Amino acid sequence: MVLDVPAGTIARRELITVDEGGSVLEAARLMVQNSRGSVLATRSGEPVGILTERDILKKVVSKSLDAAATKVKDVMTSPPITVDYNMPLREAIDLMVRKGLRRMLVTQNGRIAGIFTMRDILKHTRTCLYCGKEIMSILESKTPDPFIECECGSRYHTKCAETVVNCVSCGRTIVTNVVYPEPSETFSG
Repeated sequence: MVLDVPAGTIARRELITVDEGGSVLEAARLMVQNSRGSVLATRSGEPVGILTERDILKKVVSKSLDAAATKVKDVMTSPPITVDYNMPLREAIDLMVRKGLRRMLVTQNGRIAGIFTMRDILKHTRTCLYCGKEIMSILESKTPDPFIECECGSRYHTKCAETVVNCVSCGRTIVTNVVYPEPSETFSG
């Protein structure tokens, strides 16, 4: 099954790094410039932590701290939680859920080799972002599920896309034909 592949196979290799002594403002600018939700914090070139958008919101913005004066080392998560490249993806996802993480660093031979996010998992597993069920491909079923893919890579069963209309992940309009479910088909029924 698709969740039994090594976690490292879906990890991106290019990591954005910032020195732990740098400012949170510099790190945030790097994230924006590179369209990333995190940066790897280093000390003398060696990884020592990870700084995420969430860290910045919770530990800097919500406390009205000056991002230009706050050091990365003061708000990063350290040490970073990692998984080995060969760990089955299902185990890595379980760890992410238990730890409340949205991204996971991958190590190979003891060194950080990449990172993957929940969005990467969704793209890889072909899971409908609305109903959460797997979108069956021609390789898995004689009758594959029709699906719609948003520009951001999120996928939806065609019927689910007609109900949700706008992408849950990025907000883009994914269909123009809206189908409203009957009251008996909803949770409140």
